Amino acid sequence: MSVRFDPSADSEQVSNVVHLHLTGRTSTSEPPALFEGKVSSYYLGKIKHGEVPSALASRQVPVASWRSGAELVVAPIRPLLIGPYALVSTDGLLAEFKVAAVRPVLERLWPPATSIGSPLFAVYCRPDSSAAERPGSGSLVFEPGQVAVELAPGVDESGLFGERCSHFDSQGALPAGEIWVPPPAMVAGWALSPAVFSSVGLEAVDPVSCQSGELAFGLGCARVADDRLTVRTPNAPLLWVVHTARGALVEVSAPGRPLWIDGLPPDTQERLWGTTRDLTGATRSFELELHTAPARARPILNEVLADALGPEPESEWLELFNDGTLAADLGQYSLQDGGGRTPLPHESLASHEYALLVRDDFAANASDEPPPAGTRLIRLPVLGKSGLSNAGERLSLVDSGGVECSVLPALAGKPGQSLARRTPSSNDSDPKAFRFGLPTPGLPNEVVVSAP
Repeated sequence: MSVRFDPSADSEQVSNVVHLHLTGRTSTSEPPALFEGKVSSYYLGKIKHGEVPSALASRQVPVASWRSGAELVVAPIRPLLIGPYALVSTDGLLAEFKVAAVRPVLERLWPPATSIGSPLFAVYCRPDSSAAERPGSGSLVFEPGQVAVELAPGVDESGLFGERCSHFDSQGALPAGEIWVPPPAMVAGWALSPAVFSSVGLEAVDPVSCQSGELAFGLGCARVADDRLTVRTPNAPLLWVVHTARGALVEVSAPGRPLWIDGLPPDTQERLWGTTRDLTGATRSFELELHTAPARARPILNEVLADALGPEPESEWLELFNDGTLAADLGQYSLQDGGGRTPLPHESLASHEYALLVRDDFAANASDEPPPAGTRLIRLPVLGKSGLSNAGERLSLVDSGGVECSVLPALAGKPGQSLARRTPSSNDSDPKAFRFGLPTPGLPNEVVVSAP
């Protein structure tokens, strides 16, 4: 069995986006498996008998494979990390190689790389908007069907966001059971995400049925606030391109999770228009005229450090953020935990301002991430009636009428890590709306990207 690599390389300098072309006969029709690291003779013996132990399965790389003449082509469907790899079948070890060349990869925005999706329409974007290279355009041939497509700038035919993204519109249906795999070739200095396309089980998405107080918006239903729309979406991924008088946005909504359109001026007549696409490639245009609500305050519990590395409880803190368009009088609110409520002092929190709730004995120079100089500290005799529990405790901000305005869930802490919202508009009831990570007191939370 011999192996060559596309793009061409010796076995010690393989690219992170690669196709393996194998020539030779095997005694099995089963496709080979790819693993990170080396595979010992013990594991080779297990694989020969059709077993993949869990410790080895955790290192398996998903691949697609097909025949091309006398060759078997094996294509990893995610970029590979630097290091050694082993290609194995029930016949034994087929090839070993090392990834050492890292090419920049355009991530597949649509269809989501974690989803199957029709190749009728696809969008690829660079992960870092500060990168110097534009994604560009060019001809591509997808395998195994040798289907040619033209990659064009932008997220649609208008060229919108052409400095970050490229797209193709194939105008061709994918027969059931077949796949498309992007070529490993470079386009304008970029490789494409190797995620595959498939049309298996795809169905067009029906619009959500709107409730009282909601407005039909594309395939979803929107509620209007002072500076935003909250869009209830169908139970399927959607690609949204939304235009306003001040600009445009492109977003992918995860199944059943809300879409937020921020940055609208309060108490203003607005027009929004755009398109949605589903995984089948079907497109729906929409247009909506509305009047935004008057300006309002919207203080939220944005981040909390309960399990500090420094001395407790004096190193603990809770971050407030006013996500509204009007200043908030904190004296109208209380912090509630399992022990009861702690009234907040009458201090004004400006629109989009951060503040840390801390104890009177808070030590800013403790061993945890210190807040930046000038961060606003609001000192309290106690932080929560029972303190901040390392084991996880539900915290809420309650207004003067007893209504909960913002909630942080009861999740067990991780030493030295804060619990933070992924975005200020994240839904309190969404379990995926929060994450643990490096504390960012007085600053925007770190954005952690995930599959929609």
